Amino acid sequence: MLNRLCKLLLIVLLTGFAKTHAQEKYIKDTTQTVRLKDGTLLSTLLIYKAGAKLPLPAVLRISCYPMGPDTTRAQYVADSGYAGIFVYNRGKATSQGVFYPMENDAADNYEIVDWISKQSWCNGKVGMYGGSYLGFAQWATVKKLHPALKTIVPQVAVGPGIDYPNPGGIFMTYMLQWLKYVRNGPYLDPVFFNAEKWDKVNSTYILSGLPFNRLDSIEGHGMDTIFQRWVTHPGYDDYWQRMTPTREEFSRINIPILTTTGYFDDDQRGALHYYNMHNKYGPASAVKEHYLFIGPFDHVGGQGGRRSNFIAPYRIDTAAMVDQKQMILEWFNYTLKGGSKPAFLQDRISVFVMAENKWHFFPSLDKMNRDTLQYFLPSKTGGPLQEKKVKGHGSLLLSYNTADRSDDTLRGYTNDNALIHQELFRRKHLLSFTTRPLAKDIIVNGSFTADLYISSITPDADIMISLWEIDSAGVKWPLSRMVQRLSLSIDKTKNTYWEKGRKYHITLSETQWISKLVKKGSSLLFTISPVANVFWQKNYGSSKDVSMQTVQDAMQCELKFYPESYISIPVM
Repeated sequence: MLNRLCKLLLIVLLTGFAKTHAQEKYIKDTTQTVRLKDGTLLSTLLIYKAGAKLPLPAVLRISCYPMGPDTTRAQYVADSGYAGIFVYNRGKATSQGVFYPMENDAADNYEIVDWISKQSWCNGKVGMYGGSYLGFAQWATVKKLHPALKTIVPQVAVGPGIDYPNPGGIFMTYMLQWLKYVRNGPYLDPVFFNAEKWDKVNSTYILSGLPFNRLDSIEGHGMDTIFQRWVTHPGYDDYWQRMTPTREEFSRINIPILTTTGYFDDDQRGALHYYNMHNKYGPASAVKEHYLFIGPFDHVGGQGGRRSNFIAPYRIDTAAMVDQKQMILEWFNYTLKGGSKPAFLQDRISVFVMAENKWHFFPSLDKMNRDTLQYFLPSKTGGPLQEKKVKGHGSLLLSYNTADRSDDTLRGYTNDNALIHQELFRRKHLLSFTTRPLAKDIIVNGSFTADLYISSITPDADIMISLWEIDSAGVKWPLSRMVQRLSLSIDKTKNTYWEKGRKYHITLSETQWISKLVKKGSSLLFTISPVANVFWQKNYGSSKDVSMQTVQDAMQCELKFYPESYISIPVM
């Protein structure tokens, strides 16, 4: 017994020595605060290596997610000769004020960069990185570009009004869950992880027929002011647009940028929106220094976090598992210290092709693909997709009553954002069309586009489209999808309610990007269905604000899809 006690004592002493020794490696300071122009003080976490020759270039993360790993993240960049600095949003950690998501970031972040650039430990050069909300925060920061900000690395960046909280103009029930997670106090609320609670809240909303703007009352803590503010902006209107750069502001963003996202990332569309806007409106010299890294990653993996070799139903090859954290350090060495560009970035676009299990590199989006496959809808139910436009005046009918809430309990997505085909293809209301087997291998690469000619007997409807591969064994593999509110398909900034029986042409192009080798003998499958599960706001079809509709507003929906409708699939 005495021998065991001696061993335990020795372990305790050695552990204490190790901790002290580790602490001596770094200078850690949590006492500094950023004073904003309105007097609000923001809390910080600063770490750099003990003995480092000051001043240093600073690597900044502006975060609404204060958590333990922040210290480790700051130490990671400090090990490479940087001052690692976290600054916490208003109302988060020990920062003063109230956190209003995405509303104060642009102005506050400019002041944060300015403050950092003037500190004795900073040499006047600042870089930013981070994912999800932190990715959005970087794009908000460059609305007005501070001279000290030399680069940003936005990872899986949220696009307000684009992919969150209302992709395609349809609000997600998840939005309230996230708001409670980040706004229930200065630190994160663990109730966010209570799946049973949120399943019950969302199911109660759907099955009760209550309006979507009552979701916060169902949750049990009364009115949520931000939730109520958001639901009044279903379109991509000025409320969302002013949070991130305008065309004119994109034209002044003249710093190197590294954008990262993944095929299974919930915020892929936001990340690609920023990338596309900067490529379209940014200075030519800066566009040449904007790199895109995209592969088979989910939201966590797309920001360099835990990578999974299985994202249902795909097995991800190890060739895809590039060390993104190391690549980002090399990027900062390149942009903040004048070092070499990361060796992996052989060209401006890095794309991993699944099933081929190989990275490809391209100088621009228009140099990626050699062809576009085009398929037209058939003129009758059960017909195959056609390679040529079908003659005739037939149409395909998708008919359903929005009062039927049974379909809404079907879950079309898993937590990692993969479609569950067993459920989608059991839906009562589904149009599906298959091509003839492919005569040769192809690589589907990018976002497919659906040009749909539709008429409706109701003023509005929400639809989901998806693209699949059916391999020679009959197994279905999800490739891409998107959701869209029809009243926001013509002008995404405001509702345009449809006239009964009038034929409309809409182009849906903001589908998920995927790159995958599709083998000879496989077929492509295209589906159209109502948006109907507990993850989405319920649209009963009337011209009333969807957030205020109840089951009493339910209508019989009849959508006719005409044979001049076609899909375009980019092929590498």
